[in-house]
Amino acid sequence: MQSDTFRSLVAPMERMRWAIWLALVVPLPFFVVVAYAQFGRSEAAAPPPSISLTIPFVILSVALAVLAPYMPGILLPNSRLRKLIEQSPEDMAREPRTGRVDEDRLARIKRLPADEKRLLVVVSNLFAGFIARVAFNEAIGVIGLVLAFTSRSFAALVPFVIVSLALNLMLPSLLSMVLQRAATLGLEAGYSPIQPR
Repeated sequence: MQSDTFRSLVAPMERMRWAIWLALVVPLPFFVVVAYAQFGRSEAAAPPPSISLTIPFVILSVALAVLAPYMPGILLPNSRLRKLIEQSPEDMAREPRTGRVDEDRLARIKRLPADEKRLLVVVSNLFAGFIARVAFNEAIGVIGLVLAFTSRSFAALVPFVIVSLALNLMLPSLLSMVLQRAATLGLEAGYSPIQPR
């Protein structure tokens, strides 16, 4: 189990993760409402979507769904992450925009055991990969919305939104992703097991 200090350092990133996740997932039901308002009532009279238009959209969506889980590893390969893990506490506490060291954060980082310091580096650096993964999943819903408008068919949107929602609902928490990545790097947690809360 992680220390309170570690959880306090990770908490702002978890809140940001939830905010970004919600910002990308909440629009999906609105896509359904908009498409239904535009085309749902006249669906019976509308011709089915063109196969020549639908196939490329389906292929692109499948490619995004397959690629999304690999985005954290693509954006930050293990070789680069291994180098980042050995950052000094001062570098870990440095504000990226200003370059100044946050003294409160530095004091909390120095209190962490070595295994939690390494995990904190992994958490900080995997955030962009997590966002890319959510965005790829959400893009599938956007592709469905584009197909619905180009084919003027509400039904064309529904499978895309269902897949997009399902993929984003199945996402592990940021900390779970970090623990999985740390395991692939062979980062051991000392004498106490590291478990997500």
